[in-house]
Amino acid sequence: MKAASFWLICALVPLSLGGLTSCSDPSEAPRVLLPVVVDASGVAPVTSDLGYEVNVTEVRIAIRDVVFTVAGEVHLASVWQAISNTLIPSAFAHPGHAQNGDVTGEMRGEYVVNWPTDDGRELGTATLIAGTYSASNFTFGRGSAEHLDAEDPLVGHTAIISGTATKNGLTMPFTIVVDSPEGRELIGAPFEATIDENATGTLNLQFNTLDATEGDTVFDGVDFATLTADGVGVVVIEPNRVEVEDAYNTFRRVFQTHDHFNLEHRESP
Repeated sequence: MKAASFWLICALVPLSLGGLTSCSDPSEAPRVLLPVVVDASGVAPVTSDLGYEVNVTEVRIAIRDVVFTVAGEVHLASVWQAISNTLIPSAFAHPGHAQNGDVTGEMRGEYVVNWPTDDGRELGTATLIAGTYSASNFTFGRGSAEHLDAEDPLVGHTAIISGTATKNGLTMPFTIVVDSPEGRELIGAPFEATIDENATGTLNLQFNTLDATEGDTVFDGVDFATLTADGVGVVVIEPNRVEVEDAYNTFRRVFQTHDHFNLEHRESP
């Protein structure tokens, strides 16, 4: 590498890592390993915009390749590519730019998350370069018979959400099945944390029935009472059924946004 290029990288890298790195020895870029755990604290009863009191009993979702982005809009994808083989370990084989910043952390792999049943369960370990983070992204997957029982209802689907919706004294059990398009990414789930080389604790992955910022619920716009229940009295909202198409599209559109997902760094006590 030419001297000028090296010092350009030295000048730019600290900007993307929150000023916590030095070019005195690229091999010493601070790396942090933190477990990612399921956090069910955001799964709470909500009242939708149409007046339904919704209680969720299960949210199961297949996701893959969780990544973490540093704060700011520093477009350093080409710089990351130039130094990835020397500064960044093999876990960062795909550095680059994403909404809300550059990807400098990741937890690759396929995962099935179950809120609230799996509350506290460790999904895997994230590898991050020390810095100030603002967001996280992941890809919606599909349940696979390779990882689940062949008869598991999540096989072939992205998510299953179950619960009850109550209005005017009538309680309706429901099940919502979601199929996300292949490769559909969720971009910009909040992850506001400063991770230094001494960071401990966990990264808590949350699904929130209520968007605390805007006050919206994930069930807004779904009029359960207008939907016909199946033979056992359950309202089933799923793909490829004309009679529930509007409700399905309304729910899936909201569910696939970053408004109802977030990660939170919690230090060890």
